[in-house]
Amino acid sequence: MLDSSHKQKLKDTVKAFKKARILVVGDIILDEYLLGSPERISREAPVIILNHVGSDYALGGAGNAAANIAALGGNVTLLGIAGEDNGADEIRKLAEQMHIALELVSDPKRRTTIKTRVISTSNQNPDSGTRVKQQVLRLDRQDRFAITSDVEQELTMSFKRLVGAADIVLISDYNSGVLSPSSSAKIIEIARAENKRVIVDSTGDFTKFKGAYSMTPNQPDAETMLGYSIRSEDELIKAGQELLEKIGSEEILLTRGAKGMALFKRSAKPELIPAFNIVEVFDVTGAGDTVAASYSLGLASAASSHDSALIGNLAASIVVRKYGTAACSLDELLAALS
Repeated sequence: MLDSSHKQKLKDTVKAFKKARILVVGDIILDEYLLGSPERISREAPVIILNHVGSDYALGGAGNAAANIAALGGNVTLLGIAGEDNGADEIRKLAEQMHIALELVSDPKRRTTIKTRVISTSNQNPDSGTRVKQQVLRLDRQDRFAITSDVEQELTMSFKRLVGAADIVLISDYNSGVLSPSSSAKIIEIARAENKRVIVDSTGDFTKFKGAYSMTPNQPDAETMLGYSIRSEDELIKAGQELLEKIGSEEILLTRGAKGMALFKRSAKPELIPAFNIVEVFDVTGAGDTVAASYSLGLASAASSHDSALIGNLAASIVVRKYGTAACSLDELLAALS
């Protein structure tokens, strides 16, 4: 438990988020939700027929990280790549609604990444109160090939133009081809030249982000990279030290689901942070984006790494109680701290 003075310190940090400026760069995803109420089994195949009752869109991937920063009161610029299609138009609309400064590099050779989730709901009115939801299908429209040299140049030039105004750079990598080893190295090089700390949230190859200040991987992805399972505290500490060395980072914030987090730093002992509200987990979609966003905001607001991780931990405990890609708001976070 936190004492009252520590709680107040965290509250003051969260209230200072409005002064923080974060530049998010990476794989922008459009999350589409198709809601339907079950009617009967189809005569054509043994599948359920859903009567469409509503559709919804949300920013996913790097877009969800940016949405969390905006919801927490921070100033955020989102830089990424999209196709020349309706998906890109929808991303622009959502960014405007959320007060996210959007910088989209258009690539006519690739599709905007769209992840469509078909949801069965127990209530025919999508705007009514509590209802049971069950995802029955996900369809991804995604091009994973690396961006061309021309598109990479436009991306890095845009980044160079924007990075000076940022306090922290957050790289959000969903392995969609935008953050190739070449573009990742150039982005980190430019940021370091501007004395900007880079935080990386990646589901792919961590080694292409060598030189980043910190990373926020989850334990399964870290285990995949390291080639072994983390089953004890000794193995956890070993894994943290190996990650620091392999990536050349100053810090690693390892997220561990119901086991909380582990913060590794070159200059201090590992810190184990327990999870909050683990009995109320409903949907973990986007929780990693929330951690990365709030951790970045904490660092940008001059909080310690430990306090920034605590804030990220608490913010994630709020979003996992929501359905689908969701953000933690400033009011929710302050209420939880109270």
